Amino acid sequence: EENYLMQKFIRAVVGTNNIDCCARVCHSPTALGMQRTFGTGAATNSIKDIKKTDCIMVIGANPTSGHPVTGAKIRQHALKSKTLIVIDPRETVLAKLATHHLQLRPGTNVALLNMMLYYIMQEKRVAEAFIQERTEGYADFQKQVQALNIDELESITGVAKEEVKAAAMAYADANNAMSFHGLGVTEHSQGTFTVMLIADLAMITGNIGRPGVGVNPLRGQNNVQGAADMGCQPHQGAGYYDVTKAENKKLYEDFYKRDISSEIGLKIPQMFDALRAKELKALWIMGEDVVQTDPNTKQVMAAMDSAELLVVQELFMTETAKHADVILPGASFLEKSGTFTNSERRIQKVNKVVEPLKGCKSDGQIIIDIMNKMGFDQPDYDPATMLEEISQIVPFFKGVKWSELGEDGKQWPVLEDGKGTDILHTEQFRNEKGKGKFFYTDWRESNEIVQNGEKYPFILTTGRELEHYNCGTMTRRTSNNDLLTEDVLSIHPTDAKAKNINDGHMVKLSSPRGEVELKASISEGVKPGVLYTTFHFPEVMLNIITSDEHDSEAMCPEYKVCSVDVEALV
Repeated sequence: EENYLMQKFIRAVVGTNNIDCCARVCHSPTALGMQRTFGTGAATNSIKDIKKTDCIMVIGANPTSGHPVTGAKIRQHALKSKTLIVIDPRETVLAKLATHHLQLRPGTNVALLNMMLYYIMQEKRVAEAFIQERTEGYADFQKQVQALNIDELESITGVAKEEVKAAAMAYADANNAMSFHGLGVTEHSQGTFTVMLIADLAMITGNIGRPGVGVNPLRGQNNVQGAADMGCQPHQGAGYYDVTKAENKKLYEDFYKRDISSEIGLKIPQMFDALRAKELKALWIMGEDVVQTDPNTKQVMAAMDSAELLVVQELFMTETAKHADVILPGASFLEKSGTFTNSERRIQKVNKVVEPLKGCKSDGQIIIDIMNKMGFDQPDYDPATMLEEISQIVPFFKGVKWSELGEDGKQWPVLEDGKGTDILHTEQFRNEKGKGKFFYTDWRESNEIVQNGEKYPFILTTGRELEHYNCGTMTRRTSNNDLLTEDVLSIHPTDAKAKNINDGHMVKLSSPRGEVELKASISEGVKPGVLYTTFHFPEVMLNIITSDEHDSEAMCPEYKVCSVDVEALV
């Protein structure tokens, strides 16, 4: 509801499509990639389907830390001796339990998935009837995959081809196989293309449209799906309508009774560039600490300081709020009511349990107060009336009513009669032809490594630990801080010895953007040449060293591949 109001405020009151959200820095490649292949950018199945599957593939995700409820269910699946494939540069908790752990070099997801597709074709494990009846573009796709040089891809990924073949056969031969992917897929220069190949893998084996199968993104935060559904993106309004099309412009204008721009707005990195160039004058940030979480921190801070007006709605004095001209004190999720839409498209009630602190308001009410001050009549914030408005413009919310969500919520699309949808694409895909589309992609090395890999020979990849949520704005203010007190750098023993680094030593981590200092932790969980750390603590400000490279299609930052060097501090 509050995300919906923010995009309505920017589009209908301010008059621009310059609206974006944290989905940009986590799952914009998922939305785009799955829209291209399936027609909609959301999870095809439900978490409960884990009980109905024979094989789970987890790629680029560490759900026991980042998504612990789902992670626990996947772990239970593995402990029952069911097939688990983990594709990850690190030896995560799930990797230790996996039937197949493909420990690839960061940035080579496309190469590895192409190998899996090659072996499925070579061994004739394709679901021919499904391909014929439900998809298009397979013939060209097949030619391109079969022309691949497997030995070359083996060298690129660092994973033995026999291991890749065994995992591919396990996925293809399962009666029901489902995949989960996370930011280790999307936060790459080829993130969108990787998502499309995961979709290809599901289609080529017929693992779509029934219980226990499908492609299921693990969203980066609890309401990333909801923010995207509500139109917090520069190219699509509420309900994913393309803002450039005349019929959609008319739809929004008739509904909001205001002129709406048909020009695609700026994405987050473009906004920062425009601020530094003095082409954008003001920025309004609601509940996001971009200074700590967005890449290339020094450039982000320069953008904040270049704004003539920076408004920040926040709970705490974050690193971003320190740069603000105006701070509007918001209310936490415990102090207001509304809905979150989770990774499985489930719209769930969040009920207010305590009153906001004195002087604070819900983000929704803050936006409404500003809208009214600027001459747009919007009733006071109430989740029931907001959902009623949303149901009139977002087609897959048509039957959503606050009073009918109950304890478990409903999965969209929610039909007019109030019935939700557990599984998508049961009979046809959600695009114009109703057919899934195959797309082939060649692997390409990240520009970060091409340009900087010689001088900065290590690859840094980042992630999260269980104890802290994202940048730690909330969790660092709890007793969780006693459990995990700092960001540490994982380094393989071979690299540590070569660099004269001992466990617990302070090290300097440097990149073309700058340097940070943190403690080393010697671990065989990473391969030689690969380093890993988190970004929970502003004392380190890890993102000072990450780059401006981003996904070529959706502009999601490439957090997972960063060329660095590491030295022991004397």
